[in-house]
Amino acid sequence: MRRSSTLARLITILLALVFTPVALVLLSLGGQTVAQGFFEFGYRQDLSPLIGPLLVQALGVLLLVVVVLTGVWSSAGLIAVGAFTVVALAMSAFPVTLSWLYRVVPPPWIDAAVYGIPLVVLPVLGVMGIVLARVRRDPRARGAGLGALGIVLAPLLLAGGGFALAWSVANGSLLALQRFQFDPQPLAIAAALGSVLLIVAGVGVTRWSPFALLLPGVVLLVGSIALAAAPQAVFPILTSLPRGVNVVVPTLILYGGSATAGLLYLAFTAVLLRVRAQARLTPPGETDAVGAAPYPPQMYPPQMYPPQGQQPFPPAPPAA
Repeated sequence: MRRSSTLARLITILLALVFTPVALVLLSLGGQTVAQGFFEFGYRQDLSPLIGPLLVQALGVLLLVVVVLTGVWSSAGLIAVGAFTVVALAMSAFPVTLSWLYRVVPPPWIDAAVYGIPLVVLPVLGVMGIVLARVRRDPRARGAGLGALGIVLAPLLLAGGGFALAWSVANGSLLALQRFQFDPQPLAIAAALGSVLLIVAGVGVTRWSPFALLLPGVVLLVGSIALAAAPQAVFPILTSLPRGVNVVVPTLILYGGSATAGLLYLAFTAVLLRVRAQARLTPPGETDAVGAAPYPPQMYPPQMYPPQGQQPFPPAPPAA
């Protein structure tokens, strides 16, 4: 078993707790301008004024990718930040909390939360950390059958989770803020909880198949690029989705949710393969950090030489 050192755990927790909220704020700041540019001025207009906001979003995505890459050192940071999924779920279940936040936080900072960006990011990071921790304990492959099953299940589970998330946002927080009616909606709450469970399961199957997230990652990235490169073709497809969802899904993409998830999936695939290879090559009990364990290994308990009561060499034979 390959364990992480205490120093590695502390560093990854600190990085995750700092980088993740900053990244969510950057995605919200850039996403608000990008979404307004598309919806207010028409998606057929020149996109050059949106280069600045897109760069802001790119910086946010980069910070989240760095958080995933710290999983090579330790899973602690990913698990720690994933615990805040509970907070994101509470905000989704009780939209009145968003109205309170708007009074104390600049609205551009939290607009992404209305459209569910925290629920796209936080549970994914948390389950990635859990998968890495389990792989460190047991890096053995789960067999070709489970590997193939994971490759099939991951896209289906993630697609279902994404649709459930969009539906919960459309009929929950977004509708509540539009109508100023903040009564909890049981169906929207159930959809939000179900979306998190599906997303967690979709990422969790990487325990069986480390390549399960490659296809979803590529599809999400291609979708984001297609929306920016050919909005005339992509927007009509998105607007043909069910009512409410056809507004949330394009907005999620414009706020960087699709590109963020895609890059996180691809980065995690590389990290998972690296951690598994490290765990297979590392002797039991060794830690991740250099110098965290003594080398060469010392015997325990220490052995004294020569043993008490004995001489180091046998006595010389008497002279003839």
